[in-house]
Amino acid sequence: MPEIAVDSSIALQRLRDSRDTDREDRYRAYREYYDGDHDTQLSERQRQYLQLKVGEEFNGNYCPIVVDSLVERLTVTGFETDKAAQAVFWDWWNANRMDHQQGVVHMAAVRDGDSFVLVSWDNEEERPTLTFEQAYDGHEGVMVHYSRDTRKPMFASKRWEDDEKRDRLNLYLPDRVEKYIADDGDNWEKVTETNGDEWAADLGIPVIHFAHRDQGYNFGRSDLRDVVPIQNAYNKAIIDLVAAADTTAFRIYTMLGDDPSGLEITPGCWVYSLKPPSGEDSAAIGHIPGEDLSKLIEFKDAFVMEIARISRTPLSFFQVSGHRPAEGTLKQEESPLVARAAKAQTGFGNAWEDVMQMAARLSNYFGPAQGVPKLPDDLQIDTQWQDAETRNDRTYYETLKVKGDLGVPQEILWQEMDYTPEQIEDMKGSEEYQSRQASRDMLMQMAQGGGKGETAEDESQGNEEE
Repeated sequence: MPEIAVDSSIALQRLRDSRDTDREDRYRAYREYYDGDHDTQLSERQRQYLQLKVGEEFNGNYCPIVVDSLVERLTVTGFETDKAAQAVFWDWWNANRMDHQQGVVHMAAVRDGDSFVLVSWDNEEERPTLTFEQAYDGHEGVMVHYSRDTRKPMFASKRWEDDEKRDRLNLYLPDRVEKYIADDGDNWEKVTETNGDEWAADLGIPVIHFAHRDQGYNFGRSDLRDVVPIQNAYNKAIIDLVAAADTTAFRIYTMLGDDPSGLEITPGCWVYSLKPPSGEDSAAIGHIPGEDLSKLIEFKDAFVMEIARISRTPLSFFQVSGHRPAEGTLKQEESPLVARAAKAQTGFGNAWEDVMQMAARLSNYFGPAQGVPKLPDDLQIDTQWQDAETRNDRTYYETLKVKGDLGVPQEILWQEMDYTPEQIEDMKGSEEYQSRQASRDMLMQMAQGGGKGETAEDESQGNEEE
């Protein structure tokens, strides 16, 4: 837990002085590109040809593929920790519907480079609340502010406009939460509100930073940073291809014998002259062949392959060729993506562990709620992830069977099969599982008794008869 005492006036001044407008601009740009807002420029003729309405964009947007292909391989399946805490954590996780919200957190971090989770306390539900927060983009959002000397978090800030169109600011410091309303510009007036997230204890900063590809810096790096320029080039190439198809790819019929000036050149049109060709007594019909667009298509596809290369995304995800590679080839193609996922799981896993640690502190401070034990302050937590690698189901289940034959406990095998702790507990309570366990215990007792086939119950009955 950081031990940096921060005065409110220092935090407010730091907030004013530490604006990074370049980073804020990038956050907005990455979000626009992911959503398909690329600001492409089309002529009026091209807009008519494409039948675009006012405000509609034209682009070939590959940014979501780069982001989503990684995010789809980042699924938290549980937390390995103290047994009592493990069940409590998973109850909190499900209550906050993190099966969906975790994907939003991961997507924003991969897309923008940074995203955040705010951990607060819900007095009514008597449990921690986990809320996704976007990085501050100059208008609203959250930011963690780091010490320039130690590079540890000093405090976090959240800015937004409330329902009454007032600029709001929350400061999350290691030992308190302070709330402000702007009276004019960046002049903040402190207010007192009690929403359950007020405390006066050294619990730590309740905003957890998910920094993607941080490379040792305070902030992450978006997977779209190197993709956006190539995406722009691709948009230009596809617009040029459309323009060429519109103006040169169609066949134009010709007739000699008149002045063709003033004719509009469109698909299926005629260019003609009433003056017969030299040395001919009658009109001659001919045509101008359409232009071959294959080179432009190859040029356009080259940018798609470059996006795949620099983002380390399998080319088959972009379906340039239309052919799905064989299973072995696909596995080889996916290896860079799997490596990206493994690295992201490490960084994001540490962040999720900090989230649950903060949730435990809040539970101990405000509660704990009925039925929830007081959790240790020094919990060791390990985030569990779904396997990022595309697996061959037949080989996978054969491997699990071999592990089972070698004595690996059933519960461990269920965890490897990505069952949740809640599902595992349900299966352990089933009649079929209890019956199998009873049979297994009986066989173990028989083995310990020298293979005589006599159970402890049989032995007891024999003694009674004597």
